Amino acid sequence: MDIGNGSVVEYVEGQRFICAACVGQKGSRYHLVTHLGREVNLAKGRFIHVSPPAIVGGSRAEVVQALKETNERREALKDSLSLEELWELVHDEGVTWNVASLAELAFQGEVGPDHEAALIRAAIEDGLHFKFKNGAVICNPPDAVERIRRQREAEARRLRRLSAGSGWLRSLWGLEEQTGDPISGEDRDYWLEAIKEFCLFGDEAREAQMVSSLFRQAGLNTPSAPFETLVKAGVWSRDENLELMRYGLDKGFPEEVLEQAERIARAPVEFSGREDLTGLETFTIDAPDSRDLDDALSFREVEGGWEIGVHITEVGLLLQPDTPLFQEALRRASTIYMPDARVPMLPPVLSEGALSLLPGEKRRAVSFFAKVDAGGRILESRVQRSVIRVSERLTYDEVDGLISREGGRFHLLHSLLKAMEAKRMDNGALPLPVPELIIEVDQEGGVEVQLEAPGPARFLVAEAMIMANYIAARFLEEHGIPGLFRSQPEPRERLVRGLDDDLVMYLRQRRRISRGVLDTVPGFHSGLGLDLYTTVTSPLRRGLDLLMQQQIAAYLSAGAPLHSLEELEQHAVILKEGLRVAMDVRWKRNRYWLLRFLEPRKGERFKAWVIEEGDSRLLAALQDFMITVEVGRPRGAELRAGEEIDLVLKRVDARENVLQFVLE
Repeated sequence: MDIGNGSVVEYVEGQRFICAACVGQKGSRYHLVTHLGREVNLAKGRFIHVSPPAIVGGSRAEVVQALKETNERREALKDSLSLEELWELVHDEGVTWNVASLAELAFQGEVGPDHEAALIRAAIEDGLHFKFKNGAVICNPPDAVERIRRQREAEARRLRRLSAGSGWLRSLWGLEEQTGDPISGEDRDYWLEAIKEFCLFGDEAREAQMVSSLFRQAGLNTPSAPFETLVKAGVWSRDENLELMRYGLDKGFPEEVLEQAERIARAPVEFSGREDLTGLETFTIDAPDSRDLDDALSFREVEGGWEIGVHITEVGLLLQPDTPLFQEALRRASTIYMPDARVPMLPPVLSEGALSLLPGEKRRAVSFFAKVDAGGRILESRVQRSVIRVSERLTYDEVDGLISREGGRFHLLHSLLKAMEAKRMDNGALPLPVPELIIEVDQEGGVEVQLEAPGPARFLVAEAMIMANYIAARFLEEHGIPGLFRSQPEPRERLVRGLDDDLVMYLRQRRRISRGVLDTVPGFHSGLGLDLYTTVTSPLRRGLDLLMQQQIAAYLSAGAPLHSLEELEQHAVILKEGLRVAMDVRWKRNRYWLLRFLEPRKGERFKAWVIEEGDSRLLAALQDFMITVEVGRPRGAELRAGEEIDLVLKRVDARENVLQFVLE
């Protein structure tokens, strides 16, 4: 329809219908006066309806008044329509309708421009039964109507839930008084679960947008607000371990796993077919609070040298493949030790009870023997299934004292193992004995942090285990048994040769060692200086050790390994993922508690060493904690690796994993 002066047009601005009269034209744009008394210039494409010239002449006020009356008539006509009834009447007859034709069906009697405009308004507002597009009214088919209705109902529920949730949240935070319960139990449960998932997975959570909208609507916009909400609601503690939940880890075990473990623990123990070593003096060396004792030692003089025995509790053949207990152990891959908790690989009824090498109890074992000479050279080795009875349980502190007694057996054993280490170092080994950061947390959340240098007893145990693991790897290779071997390429740069007391150099070297490899093909392990290596000495705590013990025990028992090469490759995929998860959880939890320890010490000074220097940043090692931090390097500052510096703790937040130091 042509548009001339006096023509009445309609357009939509925002969500409002505007009725206007054309009072002029310039190029492709029309000059309009609206029923709101405004003047605008619009292109024809903005118009949803055009009436013939109807408002001609008169003052500007009279034009605006006439437009107001037109708008009111059209609103009244729109409100009188029942689009649902109209849709029921026409949806079978066609999809696209001419506005004038449909208006004749919608209104009784004679229809005119006001009726047409009212129908368009109704169709646009409705959107359920009809929609307006390209100058025509489109009748939605029944399936579309049902789909739109469901979407609108869902949106209404969403808005209601947001409103209720916002009131509940503000009440929980004490931002507004609440006379009654602002939220239903169902909605509260929904929000608590949604907020939990958001805390764990952020924007990847299923209801991430809803949770973000909730906190915006409640005026709680800090990053920590979701976590703090769950603390206020009593769902989580302040120190909740989110990493365990992110990975679906649990200190407990599935029912079928516990049932299998109980059956194994209660079953009669068969000792036949094993070498009886109960008369051999064997001893364990562990921390006083250790519960899963899976290795014991023996030491005696034999003809032509000394015999070192490492006796490992036999777990392997009790956990057959494709059983719940085996699959769970493989998935967990490792016991996870954290300052405030422990997630065991095997149920405690086995790891701390029936299979733990408790003093005085007969236990089945796989024993690794090495006959060594005074220079620490292995003259011969053997592996066998055995029965042992631990004679004595010793602690590291006790053995430290025994080692210091010259002429005693522990002093001699320690000397032989030091000679074995020296041979490995001649072959390129990099022990890098850096003090270990020990973090302890009490039941009230109090944190104690200290560095613990590796003492002689810990060295003795570690070196004996390296020896046994090497013997196990050699046994696998010599007998053609499929295995999983640990190797490590040469460091990217070698800074350390031999042992000294240069901690800075050790820390710098650690940053240059290559990542270890787990493979079915043996290879050189540069960190240990051994031509092949596996681990078998901790089957209660490490999945790899369990698998390798199964291979060796099955071969000793039946002359054939339990797992084929292909099966080991499949197990390795699961094992590697479990080890990655365990390492991530352990590292992040240690980091959390260290930062909690540091939170009250903001502004304090700490001694550090420069480890690496760049143009604008320094990497420094905190002397009290043996961890590295990045700090800005002042322009023109002359600082070199190994130099001691003072750092000031500027920011620390354990929950947000923020640790920031500045150079004093």
